[in-house]
Order: sequence, then structure tokens, then C-alpha cells
Amino acid sequence: MVPATNPQTVDARVLLGWMQRDQAVQYLRAECVFDDPLTEIEAEQIWRRYSEAVQGLGTRNVTCPPIQTMDTSERRIADAFMEAFRVRLGVQSIQDVIKIDPGLLVARQFYVIIDQSKGYAEEVCTAAGWAKHCLPAIPPQPKQIRIFTGVNAANVELPHAEFFFTHDAQRGQFTIQEYLRHVSVSRFAAHDRMLLWAGYHRSYARMASAVPDAMVRSALMVLTTDGTFDTSPGAPDQGLRAIICGDAPPLFADFLDDRLVMKVKLRKKRFELQIRANLVALDA
Repeated sequence: MVPATNPQTVDARVLLGWMQRDQAVQYLRAECVFDDPLTEIEAEQIWRRYSEAVQGLGTRNVTCPPIQTMDTSERRIADAFMEAFRVRLGVQSIQDVIKIDPGLLVARQFYVIIDQSKGYAEEVCTAAGWAKHCLPAIPPQPKQIRIFTGVNAANVELPHAEFFFTHDAQRGQFTIQEYLRHVSVSRFAAHDRMLLWAGYHRSYARMASAVPDAMVRSALMVLTTDGTFDTSPGAPDQGLRAIICGDAPPLFADFLDDRLVMKVKLRKKRFELQIRANLVALDA
């Protein structure tokens, strides 16, 4: 049986075993494309295989990755980044630039899109290429976007998902901004662990292209407080918090372990920022 439609797809690797049963079944049936659509029972059987592999890991002794010494070139790159963002722009969430093995970081995102990572593969394995794509010393340049407006509504076509809608107090206007492009990690001290917050596809490109030696694949990453909310008692996704703070959290290196990761074809996405305004009557 062939699906009625033939959507565009991208190759991906998914840490399916860390998902809850219902989440995984929905993901396999709605987001993944198979030659024959999966029944709920078939999707559950696939999930159970990876879930049992995760359970077989037992308790993991997960701690912060050791911070390694930078060479002269890396120190120069790190200093330039800190001068640009911490000193001149005053980004208070940025704490430092550190050199670590990304494979030892806890993962909060359960997928990487291989097609997206391939675009970085040739450059991110060099110091200059990593600095260009992962520690740029200037904020992202404005992108050309198309905006379709209506009454109390606007749809904005975006080149990727890393944008947000905010108010610029200095200019007195609403703006659409791109998130900062550096690869960043956050430490959650209560568990002595470090979370890969942003830069999954670039980090995977470096990991997949390097020999399995931490000193080779180690890279400069920005230490920020951005991800600490995910691990706090007030985190909006308590299910995710329980996983990354649990006894056997997913590590970034697991994306290279065929026992734990499932290769799938995902429906290709395009992204819109959909902005809506509602007039609400409140008691005076």
C-alpha cells in the first residue's frame, strides 16, 4: 500500500526510546514517512524496541564534560566572541567560552536532520569554519522575509525556525529577530551536568566527521544560562525535565549509536511566524 500523497522528506536520526509511548506513536505516524503507513500497533512495536534499549542502559554516571585547554588560535576566537557579546552588547546570559567534548552533553532535542547537518560538514571540522558557523563575533545579519498582513494578523515566511517576535523598547516598535547563532550549552549545577542548548545540527556535523577521540572532536562552545529554565522546578515541560535530570538521560553521543537511534524520513517543513492580536475586554 502506497501513501496517497508523496510529501518531501529529509533524512533524520531520532532518539525514539526516550519518548513516552503516546508521543512516540504519534511522532512515527504523523511526522515520519514510510512506504506503508504504520498502524498504531506497528508504531508501538518500533518504539518498544528502542525503549527497551534505553532501559537496558541502567543508571548512567553523567557529569559535566571536562573543560579542556585552548590553543592560541582558539583563545583568540573565544576572546573576540566575549568582547563582542558580553562586553559590547552586554548579553548577560553569556558566561564564558569553553572547550569540551559535545558527545558528553545531555541532549534536550531528540532528533537531528542529517540533510541539514551535511551543509556544515566540510567547514565545522576546522577551527576557522567552526568559529564562522558556531561562534560568530557579530549578530546575525538581517534576512529577507515576506510578510502577509491582515486585520489583527500577520504571517511571516521564514528561512528557518530560529526567529522570534518581540518588542524593541529602544526603537518603540515590534520586530522579528533571529536568535543568536552560537552553539551554546548550559550547566545545571544541581545534577553536575551540562545541556546542549543550541547548535544540534552543527555539533552533529562535527561529531559525525571526526574520529572517535574527544580531543579531536572537542570544540569551543558558549556557556550560557539560557537552558537552565528547562531543568528548573518551574520548567514548562516537566516530562522533558524528568528525562534530562533522570538516571539515564540521552547524551549527544547517542545520535551516533545505532542501538539507540532510529533512522527515519521526516516530512520536510517550512516555517511561518503567525502573529495574531485579540481585543479583550477587562474589568477596569
